[in-house]
Amino acid sequence: MHLTPVERFVVFQVQNEWLVTYRDRTQMSYSTREEAETSAFDAADALASQGHAVSILIMPDEPDANGQHPMVLTGRTPRVKPS
Repeated sequence: MHLTPVERFVVFQVQNEWLVTYRDRTQMSYSTREEAETSAFDAADALASQGHAVSILIMPDEPDANGQHPMVLTGRTPRVKPS
């Protein structure tokens, strides 16, 4: 059985900026969470459209203050069955 590696993106806040990492490397910093999430989703969509398994981990801002927990979104494009 062949396991496909999952391409993982992580969105998290450090001080006043939101960072997006891919393969444990910081890609970009953003001033808002929404901008960072959009960037991660766009990049994940691009990889998924090429058949890659993708995962996005969104770390909440101030998890103790509002009871949020990290959110993990995973996906994979459907495989085309040979005819």
